[in-house]
Amino acid sequence: MALTTCFMLASFFVHGKCQPILKILISTVGGLYLLTSGIDDEVQRWMFQKFTPSFISVYISAFTDASIAWDVFSGDMLHFILTISIIIFFSIILITFTYKADLKKISQKPITKKQFTIFGISFLLFAIGCTSFWWYHPLPRRQVRIKPVAYTFISELINSIETMHVPDNYSEGVVALGGNPDAEYPFWKKADNESESLEAFRQKNLDEKPDIILFTIESLRGWTTDMRIGSNCKTFPHLCKLALEGLYFPNTHSVGAPSIEGLLGIMEGILSHPHVVFLNNYPNTRMRSLPEILREAGYYTEVLMGTDPRFANEEVWFKQWFDQVEYIDNSNDVTLANRFAEHLKNRPEDKPLFYHWMSRSMHVPFNLPKDMGPTPDDPAVAYMRATAYMDSALGIILNAIENSPRANNTLFVLTGDHSYPTGKQAPLAEKFGKINDGRSWISLLFKGQNIKPQIVPQQVSQSDIAPSILGYLNLDVSNHFMGIDLLSIRDNLSEEKFPPVYSFEYGDMGMWRDSMTYYISPIKGDNQAIALKSYLEPTWDTTQRVNGFTQASPIDIPAEALEEATKTMRAVSDAWQYIIYKNKLMPSKEKDN
Repeated sequence: MALTTCFMLASFFVHGKCQPILKILISTVGGLYLLTSGIDDEVQRWMFQKFTPSFISVYISAFTDASIAWDVFSGDMLHFILTISIIIFFSIILITFTYKADLKKISQKPITKKQFTIFGISFLLFAIGCTSFWWYHPLPRRQVRIKPVAYTFISELINSIETMHVPDNYSEGVVALGGNPDAEYPFWKKADNESESLEAFRQKNLDEKPDIILFTIESLRGWTTDMRIGSNCKTFPHLCKLALEGLYFPNTHSVGAPSIEGLLGIMEGILSHPHVVFLNNYPNTRMRSLPEILREAGYYTEVLMGTDPRFANEEVWFKQWFDQVEYIDNSNDVTLANRFAEHLKNRPEDKPLFYHWMSRSMHVPFNLPKDMGPTPDDPAVAYMRATAYMDSALGIILNAIENSPRANNTLFVLTGDHSYPTGKQAPLAEKFGKINDGRSWISLLFKGQNIKPQIVPQQVSQSDIAPSILGYLNLDVSNHFMGIDLLSIRDNLSEEKFPPVYSFEYGDMGMWRDSMTYYISPIKGDNQAIALKSYLEPTWDTTQRVNGFTQASPIDIPAEALEEATKTMRAVSDAWQYIIYKNKLMPSKEKDN
């Protein structure tokens, strides 16, 4: 109605040769509005994200993986067809009406009472619609969700300009993140004996250098696969074996979503960007990843996946991180597991192995090979079936390693790229924001020599993986990892005070501190955070393993405490995006030398 009102007003005053241009402008702008609104609707419905420049930069090549694209389309074909039909139908009406409209007659005659009435009604509807988020169901997140795509494009541009200036709360934010605000590179930990440490590690006998097998599980719901729930060990025996025989953190959170953000946390040991997708929007950031460090230490690095890495523009990063990158076209997890077994037999015999195995079968809509029958209509049943299938693939991999010469010299690390909300959790995005437990709650485990079995309920982050692996290997190297070394403190974890965990996704933020959960949506603005009590033990309805958990428990906390948490979260967001913009994660090689 805002566009209609503006163009209606313009039609009263535009004369001569400008009238055909106005008609073309009306049709073009109106058609684009309908098209982008339809796309925005589908993007938010399927991926809980707005259609923004950042989203486009990530998924520009999304249809390279035709299997996932078809799964998404066929998962709710009726809704897609309805959206497309609405866009086409109203675009045709718009173009036809605009083409036939006699602007010459409108502009040359005095404004009639009828025209004035129509214009007044249009203006009234425009005013009501554009102020509705202030008086109808006023939630900050809803305001972001309903605004047109043009607004989100402009907002992203304005935010990038604001990031150029050091924020007033910079020091507070860096301290809250565990960095040094007085250092030029607040998170850079320089190792003076790096060369000696790497050389000493390379000179060790092969049996002193463990293989590292990293499993990244697609859409791993931490509450569903919590191995403290007895029935889960019957359903997922191999996942259970890894968890209960290792150091297990059931309350872990991803640094963000989608998958490329999870990879950022795992490989680079840092947080996602508060407003855009880090790896796509800041590709020239100086960073030092875990696999690159391991390669310098003499490891052979390899990644295997069943989803086209071009789908989310991950390919360039995989090539930078790994010696060998293999993508098997739209493969399910069992095929990927069998391929891993082949790779294990043909691995370099003179180097330790860092192998990243990425599951696929738990990607929405949880389709499995055709010989397993149709996908269940109930999403909860479909997810459990896909998770059990993934677990069977883990069994193939574990069996291959157990029958290999390096069986007793392997470190297993398992985590999720992010979680995936249930039907009950998805609507909560309007209140809590996109990065709530339904998107971030995963799990993490380490199993290897000298790691005693232990379940640690404290909340930890994906960003803890890289420093933990370096600590396990006793490698003293310079790095910017923002997490903590969980393996070096494994003997006194019960006495350890864990730092807060932070997650971001497209302008929304989560913070998990001690036993509390905080959400702020959107980060920009003056709204306060929402505080909830975290479930550190499985006291939700565990009889429903998918839908039994919906959200953390509501709790009232003092206003001062909530205000302090909100202030800290905004400081963290402001300081972190400024550091990213200024490329202050690590110095250049010349400067470091």
